[in-house]
Amino acid sequence: MHPSRLITCVYLVMATVIPLQAQWEIGGIIDLNIAGISVIPKPRSESYSSRFGPGIGAVAKRQVTDRIGFRAEPMFLQKGARLHEGGDVIVFNINYLEFPLLITYDFRMDGPLVPYAMIGPSIGLLAGASFRYSDGWKQDETDNTRFFDFGAGLGGGVELPRGNKNFFAETRYVVGFVNVNRDQDESSVYNRGLQILVGVTIPVARN
Repeated sequence: MHPSRLITCVYLVMATVIPLQAQWEIGGIIDLNIAGISVIPKPRSESYSSRFGPGIGAVAKRQVTDRIGFRAEPMFLQKGARLHEGGDVIVFNINYLEFPLLITYDFRMDGPLVPYAMIGPSIGLLAGASFRYSDGWKQDETDNTRFFDFGAGLGGGVELPRGNKNFFAETRYVVGFVNVNRDQDESSVYNRGLQILVGVTIPVARN
């Protein structure tokens, strides 16, 4: 299925199953992305390592049932990797407007903490890409990078309600399915990332 059709299906399903009387919560989120890439085929002269990319954004969540919920976490997120070639280190930085759309399952337990699992697609819209070389020179790679990225995330989190606020922490691994390298004569490049997130939500007031 084409990614755009999958995104449309997700929205239609959630619009159908979420009760109209369910309470929306909104808030903010910050993210630390331990980003990497998968290169196929991998050039013999290169090796790759992770880089740390920050993210910041918003979160909107709503319960479907007592245990199942939906959450969207739109954010500005940095991806990429470190490239090692001939003793040089090149930082490949890709900036995205990222839109994770996640289904959650709560594990109700005794005590104040509410652990949950999550899974869902993540859509990325390119905001810029560059190579930064060890001598400080920066090369713009935006035109050589695909605008659209699509992947899937799997992870878990824990929520701590305090008054009308819900504090939470999450971690998830996201695998990209789109070759972000536009040059068809070069290797295919796919994004990977282990994300660590913290944030807080509050209920939206009803009329």
